[in-house]
Amino acid sequence: MKHFIGYGYPFDGSDRANRHIAAHELLEYYVPPFKAAIDAGVATAMESYGVVNGEAVTISNYYLRKLLREQLGFKGMLVTDWGEINSQATMYHTAEDLTQATQLALERTSIDMSMVADDSSFANITAGLVKRGIVSDSRLDESVARILQLKKDLGLFKHPYTDQALASTVGSAQDIEAARDAVRESVTLLKNNNVLPLNKYEKVLFVGPTLNSTRYMGGGWNVHWQGPSDAEGDSIYQGFGDTVIKGVQQVTGSVPLYMPGVDIDGTTLIDIDTVIATAKLADKIVVGLGEKTYAENVGNIDSLVLPWQQLNLVYTLARKAKKPIVVVLVEGRPRRLDRIPDVAAAIVQAYLPGSYGGLPIAEILYGAVNPSGRLPYSYPATEAQASTTIWQSSYVAYNPQWAFGYGLGYSKVTYSNVTLSSNVLHPGEPITASVSVTNNGLYAQKESVMLFTHQQYRVGYAPELYRLRNFVKVDLAAGETKNVTLELKAEDLSFWDRDLKRRIEPAPVNVVINPYTQTDLIAVVDLVANANDVLEHL
Repeated sequence: MKHFIGYGYPFDGSDRANRHIAAHELLEYYVPPFKAAIDAGVATAMESYGVVNGEAVTISNYYLRKLLREQLGFKGMLVTDWGEINSQATMYHTAEDLTQATQLALERTSIDMSMVADDSSFANITAGLVKRGIVSDSRLDESVARILQLKKDLGLFKHPYTDQALASTVGSAQDIEAARDAVRESVTLLKNNNVLPLNKYEKVLFVGPTLNSTRYMGGGWNVHWQGPSDAEGDSIYQGFGDTVIKGVQQVTGSVPLYMPGVDIDGTTLIDIDTVIATAKLADKIVVGLGEKTYAENVGNIDSLVLPWQQLNLVYTLARKAKKPIVVVLVEGRPRRLDRIPDVAAAIVQAYLPGSYGGLPIAEILYGAVNPSGRLPYSYPATEAQASTTIWQSSYVAYNPQWAFGYGLGYSKVTYSNVTLSSNVLHPGEPITASVSVTNNGLYAQKESVMLFTHQQYRVGYAPELYRLRNFVKVDLAAGETKNVTLELKAEDLSFWDRDLKRRIEPAPVNVVINPYTQTDLIAVVDLVANANDVLEHL
């Protein structure tokens, strides 16, 4: 479980930047995923780089003992991120030297292990602090006990070495298929002007660096910290993995027509005259855009826009070839697309699908798999929308390029007959929302049915635009209708106030199904509760 806590909301988008998050908003929006993991029995955790509201996480008694251990009930082993104890002195200036940094981490927090592979200062300094009585034996015992318990739970005392025969399972057929299935259900179709799926008998030109690369599909922490080097390329995978181009060949049974067109850095068009001439003879063009591999601070960027020559490749082909263009995005974050949403006939968000993502992407392009992924974030249309969320205050304009939860398939799915089991919602008395979901298309469809809420008003605190409360993914055969039922609890609508009290404000609540695919699916329930009742207090 990582990184605890708030690491995903740096104020300027750069790695390790300060996170300015009000205490009650931290509890409301950032803690719940960690609580879910802890409730599910997670055994280990890693704290996050940097500072939250100016306070260094690594030496924070509040974050790493009171919140993590006492409030959330985490019992497992806690490790730092790379070198974070030393960084208190060398980077953040929150400790005088390594000795003070180590002492603070041990005295104030429940950290059990310092992650450093090439530095013995933590062990040496800790031993010295214990010998001088500055850090108690009981504090050392606390962490040693958790580490030993983890080793016992893993069976390391009985079997300290791995079974070498397990090496033969690396890259097994079942693991590859599991990886591919994850991609098949994640890739998100963002636009389609009836140009997808492709027909295997059409003449399609494939262009762009991300379509013929395994490493670009994996991003950072893929083989190495920053991914494979240019010198290593895809050869480092030793035959494991595929590419979109290889996937297309597998799906169609013929070698696809591929040209790089532009470098991954987006600085240089490659043999563009030949690309244009070839594109004019094609029926359709598929362009792969995206990013080179990166991790942490190496991935810091000054602009969200994709590199210019990547964009220019699409614009040039649209202007001169005048053929339908499908853009496939291979990216670990939503980069701004400039005029691409207007120019492209179809847009596919492949995210970072991993080394075996090529075949599933090809299957989706050719209709062997019907796309069913939904956006896990709000895709920004402008730089100012970088921090836009579905849970921002409802009075603030929300007009991203694509909304949270958005995604298309090759079948037209419609919703109807939204009903509630009760028009009143009390604490301790869940209700259900039911909706009929119909696949009106020719393709079998996996459909995500999502239940959102919007509180019409909340005394003293601006309600969010929407909050996702429940969802289920259902399989629909062509022409099939299913009735889907989702539960809603009054406690789902509780919130943390500035006094760090979790409570419920009574008010009418809109229950909304998939608001950005069908806007008229709204039912209203009256949320009844005592606003003074405190469910939880920190």
